[in-house]
Amino acid sequence: MSGFKLQTLKQKLWAIVATSFVARVIMFFALPSTPSSLAPDEGTYAFLTKWIGESKPANQFPIFGDGLYLSGRSIILPASFLYRAGFDELDAVRIVASTYGFCSLLTLIMLTLKIYNGHQLSRPQQAHNENLISVLFLVFAFLPSHFAWSNLGLRESATEFWLIAAFISFFIIFHQKEEITILGTLILTGSIVLTFSARPQVGWVLGVALVTFLMFNLKRTITYFTLPIILCAVVLGSTSNLGSTSNLGSTSNLGSTSNPAIADISGTALGSILNPLLNVGEVIEYKQEANQVNAASAIKTRSCPRETPTLTSTPPTRVDTYFCIAWRAPYMVSTFLFRPILGVDVTSAPSLFAAFENLAWLGFFLAIFGLLIRRRTITFLNPLFPVVIFLILYVLGASAYQGNMGTGFRHKSLILWAILLVIFALSWRKPEKPTEISRSDSQESAV
Repeated sequence: MSGFKLQTLKQKLWAIVATSFVARVIMFFALPSTPSSLAPDEGTYAFLTKWIGESKPANQFPIFGDGLYLSGRSIILPASFLYRAGFDELDAVRIVASTYGFCSLLTLIMLTLKIYNGHQLSRPQQAHNENLISVLFLVFAFLPSHFAWSNLGLRESATEFWLIAAFISFFIIFHQKEEITILGTLILTGSIVLTFSARPQVGWVLGVALVTFLMFNLKRTITYFTLPIILCAVVLGSTSNLGSTSNLGSTSNLGSTSNPAIADISGTALGSILNPLLNVGEVIEYKQEANQVNAASAIKTRSCPRETPTLTSTPPTRVDTYFCIAWRAPYMVSTFLFRPILGVDVTSAPSLFAAFENLAWLGFFLAIFGLLIRRRTITFLNPLFPVVIFLILYVLGASAYQGNMGTGFRHKSLILWAILLVIFALSWRKPEKPTEISRSDSQESAV
């Protein structure tokens, strides 16, 4: 039996990979043959998979035209190939989603095993760090909601995979190798573009986060080679989502262009790219209202001192719009991260389950704040900085447009890997001086 013990970090992590694979296979066969009540949207993606698999024009799709297809190609296209191979459309989209989720775990573990080096640590430090890595990967692989969303036919797992791939390729180029290669450029560009093709809003946040980080590193030569790659990838990703049918949240859906708060320059090629950024505040308000429609757990919009009354004919100014978003930010962020709450928001069995899991999310952030106060520094701060910027921007943006707790709870799963990475950096035990390590090892040997 001793041969089956998991003694090394490599053995533990590969055991997590194997267990995740088996669990996903079991989950696939355990799911109902109809769209899950936890994620009715997978029925829409299955319908779209069949539509594309039958070679019907995407712009004639009954739901949002080609807008949904363009913003979800990362999962729809592979699923359509499986459909053509004979799989049921719902099974096809679930298989692709689960594969993305499994590949996210596999990619992170392979990177960890490649760069982890414990030979400069004392034995207690090495044991601590390896146990920390194992526990965090267990949470990432099997946190119930994160595991569930990555097995259902949704875009969450595809978005997560390409987002992780983009940050990993950026890390290797900018921090590890510090050089531009053809392969690295292709992987980084492709990951950013495919993030746009999984969920365009996340693609924008990713691009802004990376560009913001590079602006803080203008003294490094590698910045001037990496920045054009990021900008080109963002332009390519955003333009690849411009279809013949307007996406939700475009200026055409927001009302008259006479509204001074809406800058509509969609008549130009540049305008088609910049509109999402120029009108981000208005898009947020529109999405929030849309997400509140027929929602069982709608998030009530808080009043704002500069809010324009509904009955008035005077449209809100851009300053008013952004002021109200900032005014509501503390409430919306706390709602996005920690609600539903036990006893207050529980209205059904799924909301009860979510409320219990939110206790874990509360624990994650309490751990982060506690470790920050205790250590006051973050290990690997510079390599971690792009992820921290993304985390802040994503939480602020996603929380602002959430109109119901169910959607918010699902979208929150996208940042689980980033939260766990911050906890890892704060909990990591640094190497001691070589003399201290050798002294500690000699004493243990003597014992």
